[in-house]
Amino acid sequence: MPIEKLRSHGIKITDIDEQVHIIHGLNRSRSPFSNSFLITDEINLLLDVGCGISIIETILENINIDLAVLSHSHPDHTSSSWVLNQAGIFLIVPCENADSIGNTDKLANRMVESELSETWKKEYLPATGYRDFTFAGTFSDGHEFSTGKLKLKAISTPGHTNDHYCLWEPEKKLIFGFDVDLSPFGPWYGNPESDIGLFIKSIAKIKALPFETYISSHARPVNRAHALRRLEIYESVIDFRDCLILDLMQLERPVRPADITWISPIYGCDYKTKMDEILFYGETNMISKHLLRLADMGRITIVNDTFMKKD
Repeated sequence: MPIEKLRSHGIKITDIDEQVHIIHGLNRSRSPFSNSFLITDEINLLLDVGCGISIIETILENINIDLAVLSHSHPDHTSSSWVLNQAGIFLIVPCENADSIGNTDKLANRMVESELSETWKKEYLPATGYRDFTFAGTFSDGHEFSTGKLKLKAISTPGHTNDHYCLWEPEKKLIFGFDVDLSPFGPWYGNPESDIGLFIKSIAKIKALPFETYISSHARPVNRAHALRRLEIYESVIDFRDCLILDLMQLERPVRPADITWISPIYGCDYKTKMDEILFYGETNMISKHLLRLADMGRITIVNDTFMKKD
């Protein structure tokens, strides 16, 4: 069996059934890596390729992959795409921002904007193994990938990034949630394009699906009851962060997002002792989105480029 060949090479795999397999990533599937997913059917399909270059190379050496699909643009999901190019694998990506997904310069300007793009390219990308790559086609909301017995429907779920997708298999009642990952950390929305409101709507869209098994990119699979509980907790982190940030603000004292980032209410970093510009940037983005959200709620006011807590 091809899957047993992969196991014989030391690759950690969780079988959902005879056709759906989770390929666990390096570093326990934590960033800068993630799970990949292998569908063995009439068409062998690989979903995301951030599990590690050595793992992807071993898969390609032992299994004939017909098609690969990427869930979104983050390099911990796309890093081995250039390996697929070398092997001549047909690769499909989301249509949103497709011009940047395989281009280092464009992706950097999108993920962190120009002021940190060089730092991001030099410090973050090498950890993932990402290189520029090309793709054969794109997909959009509602697109169906048929592998023979399985039919995977693409569901647009923006918020994390604006090109984030989940995949839904109605016969197996299985959903690939990718980076709606149910982690205790909660939703991540640290890129300029990330959007808390869209993330909440995407979570609601997922909850409405009649799934029985939930698979994600950085965790183990869970059943429906467990997934629904986890989704509630996962979403509630957003409200918790609202309250945490509001509590850190003093009445009638204007603050900028970066002022709060130095306290690091989301990541819990000590930036004064050890500065990480990429983490600081991401946390500042997340805090800024919360401040704008609190202003929309009428709980704080915006004065020029600062935010003030109301009495």
